[in-house]
Amino acid sequence: MRFALIAASAAAVIAVPMALSAAGPQMTGEQFLTAVRCTAQEAVTAPNAELGAVKMQLNAEARRQPAETAAQARADASRIARQAVISDSGADGAMMAQMRGECSGAETATGQAAADAV
Repeated sequence: MRFALIAASAAAVIAVPMALSAAGPQMTGEQFLTAVRCTAQEAVTAPNAELGAVKMQLNAEARRQPAETAAQARADASRIARQAVISDSGADGAMMAQMRGECSGAETATGQAAADAV
C-alpha cells in the first residue's frame, strides 16, 4: 500500500509540470505568426506541397496562443491567399517578394519552428 502511494505521488510530481507545459504555447506570438505567414506563402507558391501535417501543427498551436494572435494569424493567411489570387498590381508582387524573402531568412513552418510546436 505504501509503495502505491509513493508511486502515485512520484507520478503526480512528474506529470503535472509536463501537462502544464503541453497546455501552454510552444512558440512566441511572433514565431507563430511568421510560421503561419510562411506556410500560407508556401501554399500559394507551391500548391502541390505536402503541408497537411504543418497545418495541423499550426492549428494546434493556434489553440494555445492568445485569441488576438490566433485572429491575426487567420487574417494574415487570408490576406496572403487573396493577394495571390488578385496580384495584378506591382505593389502586390513586391509585397509577395518581400514575404518570400522573410520566409527564406527565417525558420519556415516546415522547418524548426513547426517542429518545436509539437
